[in-house]
Amino acid sequence: MKKILTAVAAVVAVTGASAQSSVTLFGVADVGVARLTGTDVSRTGLSTGGANISRLGFRGTEDLGAGLAASFWLEAGMNVNTGASPTAGGGLNFNRRSTVSLSGSMGEVRLGRDDSATFLNTLIFDPFLTNGVGGTMAFTMLGAPGTANVTGGAPIQISNAVSYFLPGNLGGFYGQVQDVFGGQLSTAANSKQGNYLGGRFGYLNGPMHVAVATGKLDGDVSADDLTANNVGLSYDFGVAKPMLLWASEKRGTLKVTATQLGVTVPVGVGEIRASYGHYDTAGSNADWNKISVGYGYNLSKRTQIYGTYAHLSDGAGAQKSIGVQGLTAPGTSLGGSSNGYEVGIRHFF
Repeated sequence: MKKILTAVAAVVAVTGASAQSSVTLFGVADVGVARLTGTDVSRTGLSTGGANISRLGFRGTEDLGAGLAASFWLEAGMNVNTGASPTAGGGLNFNRRSTVSLSGSMGEVRLGRDDSATFLNTLIFDPFLTNGVGGTMAFTMLGAPGTANVTGGAPIQISNAVSYFLPGNLGGFYGQVQDVFGGQLSTAANSKQGNYLGGRFGYLNGPMHVAVATGKLDGDVSADDLTANNVGLSYDFGVAKPMLLWASEKRGTLKVTATQLGVTVPVGVGEIRASYGHYDTAGSNADWNKISVGYGYNLSKRTQIYGTYAHLSDGAGAQKSIGVQGLTAPGTSLGGSSNGYEVGIRHFF
């Protein structure tokens, strides 16, 4: 990794010398201590990404003239508790984002690995930004992202994507469409496996923010196709910012729907966060509920200490438990419950 970073730093130094270009190194370092409990079992250890996902990135823009710009963005996840990449094999892996784009008055065309269109609402309209013990489970209701077959949930980040973004001068309206190539042979039994088509459109102006997204991931057979839909709404009253998130994931006859109410409340240089989510599994008693409350205290514009508590209760047919990045969920019995406590520090750079 040291050799890779040295090489990238050299490229940054050379590229940054151009008067028409800019290159930025950025990232987040977030680590905490967490305790997770399930049915007659618990686990305690260091977590990472409890407030914001830890990452290391490089991004740059070149002004091409006539209102046109070329950009790149390389962003790697990392586990601060171990110093390793969260992906298999370790090392510097730009698994979070790896894109090149052209932008101008007509919008932006972006190619590479990026957030999926159907993930972003679950991130933005969750007080905990999907992170830590308090984060929403609305983006993993069918499990962690799979390989476009019978298992796994909707994509979070997705590779081989071609995305178009509307220009930013539409009076608060924004949107994107995203087409992903599965890369199958034309002679394959299902040449569409792994293809994804999604879109997200919203309105953000002053205190009001509302957005809707939909997407479909083609499976190995049509019965394994996965569809994801979600809607988010928030309004910033100054003294509090309530938000609503509704999301669903469906594959075949299996469908899970989440309804989450959340709020952030500024208190001095800190912020209270809270949410309540109900997760309904269609046609069964495998439902669950989760309640979370937390507080972040800003030591500076870049550094925050935080604490979060969450409780999850399963329906008679559910077996969910709370986990965090860096610390696996301990597991529960059917109809059981799970708790999570976390205290940590997050630093932007």
